[in-house]
Amino acid sequence: MRLKPPVSRLALGLALLLLPIALLAAPSGPVESLRGALGTLADPQRQAASDNLDAATAADREGAQFRQQFDALRAEAATAPARTAEFERDLQQDPGQALARWRARLPATSDVELLERLLEQERLEAERLGDRIARLTSDLGAALAPSAGAAGGVDDLRRRLEDLSAPVPATDGEPAALTESRRLRQAAERRRAEAELQLREAEQDFAGTRQRLQELELRVLRQRLAQHEPRLALLQQRIAELGREALQALAGQVETRAAALPPGDAVLAKAAADNLALARELLAANEALAGQRGKLAAEEQALARDRAALRDSRTRLELGGRSEQVGTWLWAVLRRLESEAALSERLSGVRKELAGVRLRLIALDETQRDLGDPAALARQLRANDPARQDEDGPAARAAGNDPVRTWLEARVDLAARLEPLLWRQVAALEQAERTLQARLQATTELRQLLDRNLLWIRSHPPVDTAWFGRWPEGARDLAKPSRFATSARLLSESVAQRPFRYAGAVALVLALLWLRRRAPARLEGLAQAVREVQHDRYRRTLQSLGWTVLAALPGAAALWLLGDLLQQVGERGKYSDSLGGALQALAPAAFTLSFLAWLVRERGLAHAHFRWVRARREALQRWLPRLMAGLLPLYFIVALAFLRGQDLAIDVSARLGIVLASLLSAWALWRLLAPDALWMRRGVVLEPSAARRALRVLLPAAQLACAALAIDGFVYSTAIVLDAQFASVGVFTAVAVLHGLLSRWSALGERRLAYRRLELKREAEAAARTEGGGDEDGGEALPVEADADLALDKVNAQTRRLLRALKLVLLVLGLAWVWSGVMPAFARLDEVVLWSIAETAADGGTTAVPITLMAALLGVVALALTVVAARNLPGLLEIGLLSKVNIDSASRYAITSVSRYAIVMVGIVVGLGLLGLRWGQLQWMAAALTVGLGFGLQEIFANFVSGLILLFERPFRVGDVITVNNLDGTVTRIRTRATTILDFDNKEIVVPNKTFITGQLVNWTLSDETTRIVVKVGVDYGTDPALVHRLLAQAAAENPRVLESPAPRSWLLEFGANSLDFELRVFVGAISDRLAVRNELNVRLVELFEQHGVGFAYPQLDVHVRDLPAAPPAAPASPEPRPGPL
Repeated sequence: MRLKPPVSRLALGLALLLLPIALLAAPSGPVESLRGALGTLADPQRQAASDNLDAATAADREGAQFRQQFDALRAEAATAPARTAEFERDLQQDPGQALARWRARLPATSDVELLERLLEQERLEAERLGDRIARLTSDLGAALAPSAGAAGGVDDLRRRLEDLSAPVPATDGEPAALTESRRLRQAAERRRAEAELQLREAEQDFAGTRQRLQELELRVLRQRLAQHEPRLALLQQRIAELGREALQALAGQVETRAAALPPGDAVLAKAAADNLALARELLAANEALAGQRGKLAAEEQALARDRAALRDSRTRLELGGRSEQVGTWLWAVLRRLESEAALSERLSGVRKELAGVRLRLIALDETQRDLGDPAALARQLRANDPARQDEDGPAARAAGNDPVRTWLEARVDLAARLEPLLWRQVAALEQAERTLQARLQATTELRQLLDRNLLWIRSHPPVDTAWFGRWPEGARDLAKPSRFATSARLLSESVAQRPFRYAGAVALVLALLWLRRRAPARLEGLAQAVREVQHDRYRRTLQSLGWTVLAALPGAAALWLLGDLLQQVGERGKYSDSLGGALQALAPAAFTLSFLAWLVRERGLAHAHFRWVRARREALQRWLPRLMAGLLPLYFIVALAFLRGQDLAIDVSARLGIVLASLLSAWALWRLLAPDALWMRRGVVLEPSAARRALRVLLPAAQLACAALAIDGFVYSTAIVLDAQFASVGVFTAVAVLHGLLSRWSALGERRLAYRRLELKREAEAAARTEGGGDEDGGEALPVEADADLALDKVNAQTRRLLRALKLVLLVLGLAWVWSGVMPAFARLDEVVLWSIAETAADGGTTAVPITLMAALLGVVALALTVVAARNLPGLLEIGLLSKVNIDSASRYAITSVSRYAIVMVGIVVGLGLLGLRWGQLQWMAAALTVGLGFGLQEIFANFVSGLILLFERPFRVGDVITVNNLDGTVTRIRTRATTILDFDNKEIVVPNKTFITGQLVNWTLSDETTRIVVKVGVDYGTDPALVHRLLAQAAAENPRVLESPAPRSWLLEFGANSLDFELRVFVGAISDRLAVRNELNVRLVELFEQHGVGFAYPQLDVHVRDLPAAPPAAPASPEPRPGPL
């Protein structure tokens, strides 16, 4: 039965038609008359008055719309009793009687095309009803939402009316027209507020009645939709039956005619066989269409359920918040939710089937084109028949009486019947594709909604006395002996049916057990081989890892295989299937703990290869058997309860398992994280790290919190956390093993490098002893020069830094992967507002921007990551990338320094921005800080900027010989503040970088180390200059370190006071040759000058005495000695 058009809809339509008339009737006369009088005002006053009049006109227009809506609402309220009575009458109708009346109205015909049209009409009507139900459900949910905002809006309107009721005062010097415009604007805004207040109060009064009408209409629509579903099923069934009957009869006729054909005519037999295949394809296509339509109906119903669940979940979250009832509802929705993987798989299957049907349509179109002229095709087939050469054969007959043509004409009819079936399949498959895509989207949104909210909501009531009363029943529900007996019986029956499969599984487990028996001896032998340093190889570590994995596999493999077999014999969703899934879920955890036990055994991989300390190994050896005996059964119980999906088992058994597992984990973590246990370090008695001491408290406390939350009702949340914790143990184990393998590989490489250098040193010393001492080396041994970038201590530091960074990255990625199921829940933190900041918009207005808990946490994380990145990333960049490229150390330092500053700046801006400190709020502080630093730290900033200029312009490099401010030396280090120079007295001089930019710099080796040496020589007057030139040239030519090009030159430059001054100018190819060449030239010149009688001039002084006395005064006579006493 169709609903009658409500009277309210007619009233609303009439109201909309009368809206322009109402707008024209607005009190715009005073406004327009005043607008004409604005010409006498000044420009600013005229613009202000015009704006007021425009605002008054807009307010009147909006007020008219509010009054129109009020009239429509009043008309709807007047028709509410009649609509309510109509809906109630519709709900009292019997759906069975309505279906019977509809079936009675069906035409008693077997025309499939008519039934197809009726089916399409019913489908369109069902889609329309579904859309109306969706819209009405959304409106009803919005109506049920808390109306605090609406009540606040009414109060604001009342206060607004009180403010607008005050008279408009006239200001001194204001024109009367401007005052009148303000009065008209206020009056229009008051009328608008009155109309809006009247409408909002009427909406509040009518809200209950409207909600009642929406609920009744929703029930009526759902009832009508429920009536359409059996109609669709009935029409599809009748279409399939009629098509099946007709096509079966047709196929029978074709088969009968084909069986009656005389033998010997190959062309005729082929034509009959093709027709028979086409008739059977018709029958198969009809059955396939019926199946596709049935699947489509099921998918459409599932889509309706998914969308309804999504709408209802959102509505319940808005209304109920985090109540226990909402949690129970969401948990039930999650259990019924189909996985995205299954939907994607079905969608892929539908697309493949659709592509096959379309290809068949193309092939059928080609067949129909070939059958355009059956007579010509029959003649062609006869012409191509080899039997035609026999004139007495069956092919020698008149073309007009050829039965092949009759079969071809019948094939035309069969193809014409098949084509619409294929097109209907295409339509059904396309609709199924769209439905599955919509289901996939709705399911994804629903799962994201559940993942974001379910972790924070109780899924079960807290533990109370009633829970203890349910405990025995819940324990029995999960572990009934009859269920285990059923699973064992199914397994035994499956063994009898497929014995080889079970024999293969048992053989695999036995083979693994046999390998585990051999593992201790093999590990012992590999540990012994590792002790032989000269013959130690990395492959022994890999072999030890392989034997450790094989030794840990048997238990986990047995659990996995048994679980797989149980899932195959059990029906999906039944106990055997759940039991198999729980065993398979237990297998990874069992393998992780077993692998750890074999890893830390004496002389095992961790002991002999990774060099773990004894305290750590003994702590794990003590606790792993206890954890395997306690945690694995509890994990199995929790997994079985959740896979069963029974609320009683989850509430009792799973909750108890989570609580006990959390308590046991807390106790184990407290003992394992002690200073003398898991984190024991060599040579350290107490654990020095404050972070590790904090973790020893926080991790057990987190386990205790999980137990408390499970008791309080957060069973689903703590189950997810428990599963992620088990996976985290596997991640930590895998990263520890990988770190050990890389450390072992690097240790072997460093050992080989040290041996190689030792051999080089010994060879160099032996070569030096063989050659003996000389004048040039002074009899000292020749040292082996080691590249600074390849120093062994630096290699060790770089390797440790790389391994530490790699371990951190792998841990973060692994933990992010295993905790990915919990990550969406943290989106709820974005709803917790801590504070708000005012932000200025582009139009000048201010808006309040909330700072949420998620933003604050991300800001803290960003700042922490900035510190970590600033400490490690530049060094890792230099070690991992720049050291492999042909870039000198100064450029590498420049790049790493700039990258560190960039990381710090970006991290601070991002972190503080997330915390609410925008750049617009910090720029004044930055400006003030810049000015203060500019005065107080002027020289430091000048040196810093100068250092960056030097590092990028590179006026000198490390190793260059330079002269700056009368300082000569070799550049040894370039930093952003200062540069270190090693002078020729072996003193290190630290020169601020500003000196190189503002002063004069001489670089002796920037582009070429070729330099000129000037040797000055003074000879006596009277010496032959040509002889001196020849001797100077001879001395330069005899020296092997003097370059031939540019050629040496000698010059007589001056006539000195006592000498003829010559200069010998030669060029050398290296800075280190300057002093040696100067010394050798001077020595050789002394020898040559002495041989050729050339004297070196030296300063002489001629003293001319102009006044000399005639005779010098006589010296006084000395007294004679007197004889002393005898």
